Amino acid sequence: MQITLNNNHILEKSPSSFWLSANQICVAKLKSKDKETFKAFYKYYAPAVCGSILRILNDKNKCDVVLEKTFAQAWDTISTFDEGKCKMFTWLNRIAIKLASNV
Repeated sequence: MQITLNNNHILEKSPSSFWLSANQICVAKLKSKDKETFKAFYKYYAPAVCGSILRILNDKNKCDVVLEKTFAQAWDTISTFDEGKCKMFTWLNRIAIKLASNV
């Protein structure tokens, strides 16, 4: 895609640079406390996070408690998430591991 500027200068611009990724949209909606997005976020990430917690605790009941606390903390601190520093799963998994380590 080409965009023509003043004085016939041509700027090459990729169409993808004008669009937000699905992940960026999801993060923005989570930061605005959109509950439907959070439900989808939970459904998508809970199984993998649960697996991480279970590897540490080896107890399904304790795992369920830590999983709930993990997502509650994620909801409360989503404003601190920085896509430039890590992926969403990494951030969420760090919360889970820290909480599981304190059980």
